[in-house]
Amino acid sequence: MSSISSSAQDRDHAQDHAHDDRHTHADLSQSNITLPAGWGRGASMLMLGLGVLCLLATLAYAFITGDNDADKAKAAKHAISSYHVGYMVMLSFVLGSLGLVMIFTLVKAGWTAVLRRQLENVSSMMWLAVAMFAPIVFASLASPGILFKWMTPGLVETDMVLAAKAAFLNPVFFYVRLAIYFGVWMYLAARLVGYSRQQDTSRDKELTVKAGFTSAWGILAFAITVAFASFDLVKALDFHWFSTMFGVYFFAGNTLAALCLLAVINAALRSAGRLKGVVTAEHSHDLGKLMFAFTVFWAYISFCQYFLIWYANIPEETAWVMLRSHNGWQYFGISLIVLHFVVPFLFLLWKQNKRSTAALTVAASLLIALHCVDLFWVIRPVVYMLAPSDGIIQGKMGLSWVDITGLAGPVLIFGGLLIRKIASGSLIAIGDPRLPEALGHKNYI
Repeated sequence: MSSISSSAQDRDHAQDHAHDDRHTHADLSQSNITLPAGWGRGASMLMLGLGVLCLLATLAYAFITGDNDADKAKAAKHAISSYHVGYMVMLSFVLGSLGLVMIFTLVKAGWTAVLRRQLENVSSMMWLAVAMFAPIVFASLASPGILFKWMTPGLVETDMVLAAKAAFLNPVFFYVRLAIYFGVWMYLAARLVGYSRQQDTSRDKELTVKAGFTSAWGILAFAITVAFASFDLVKALDFHWFSTMFGVYFFAGNTLAALCLLAVINAALRSAGRLKGVVTAEHSHDLGKLMFAFTVFWAYISFCQYFLIWYANIPEETAWVMLRSHNGWQYFGISLIVLHFVVPFLFLLWKQNKRSTAALTVAASLLIALHCVDLFWVIRPVVYMLAPSDGIIQGKMGLSWVDITGLAGPVLIFGGLLIRKIASGSLIAIGDPRLPEALGHKNYI
């Protein structure tokens, strides 16, 4: 028995030495794990400039469109709803990245040590998510009901469904909940990113333990706040509708979007000549596996939500689906089935596509675009939702250029600031004690 134990220990020591050797010989020079001064400044300025122009165009649309008060009110609702789509896309990147940081920390995924820093960079943009929610708050205060219809003055007195939900859906409690959500997310992001950056210089392994402890309770707080935020920020746009699956649906979409953004960032850094021998095809392979898994998971949850609504056939649930199945909205739904699931599912089945940076970037870019379509399809139909007709909720599309500017504004500003964040420090968690494992990572399946 002792000889077996001794052999196992010798094998472990040999593996440790192999990892140490790979760590020693890996190119961890500053020229490989940092970006040159001024890198991406032009792209950052361009994205920020275009983002600001898109926001100004969206604001102008809200004030200059329409010949009468009713048309002006609808134009303002259209503008803020389009902005809300862009805001939720940006928020999904940040939340998905923060969730992945905690998950990778909890499961001690050593191979992610060379990728996690980019998730931390995205998570650190939580302050921007808080700041860019301000226009939605100002619009809701200036014109109650412009985005969240349940805020319309006097509606609770005439709508039985809202009256039954008034204890939850009231403005004071709504803003208190949002403050709690953002407070929890800001704290978790600051803690986890702070630990990682401190470790770059201190090499203190105790910081990894602290990050694990924070992630242990943080993942529970994160799950609860993200679920309720999905109810408040998206599902409550149509407060008559309810779904038991929506919180998981929101989480699945956010996580997949964050993984895809990580793949795009990784490709950009490697094309810039950085991370040679540090991030390899082995890491791309595992990242592709996760993208494949969450593509299937998102489709599974989407189908489950639809199946439960179809099987129960309850008017309060079916109205949501019926609204998105007529007047052109059905084509968005079909595109999600084909391009958000079938195409990436088949594409990512192939091992060589997961190991190829270029192929993985194509898949990631497609999924990010369809993630935007997904949130657009969920949020925008409520703008032109009309009264029921023959049992069907009618809602014309009313597409306009403001749908593009409203979505692009927050996303471009986020992208421009993210480029600066990425260029400001080390591209990997250089002080992570699991870095040798990441550098020696290899797939066997």
